[in-house]
Amino acid sequence: MKSSDPLYGLAVFLAVAEHLSFTRAAEVLGMSRPTVSAQVDQLERRLGVRLLHRSTRHLALTEAGAAF
Repeated sequence: MKSSDPLYGLAVFLAVAEHLSFTRAAEVLGMSRPTVSAQVDQLERRLGVRLLHRSTRHLALTEAGAAF
């Protein structure tokens, strides 16, 4: 689902940032993990900045993500 709402994806990003987990954020929000990941990706593209450092075993906020 795409939206022109500037806040679209913000609540999802905040949940991921709070839990430092896509899986846990998905559980809390009642969404699938791929949906959470897609919404964060879309938010990053709209903002033009990476908000999260991702690896297979680690998730951390970037400097921009922490500031956001």
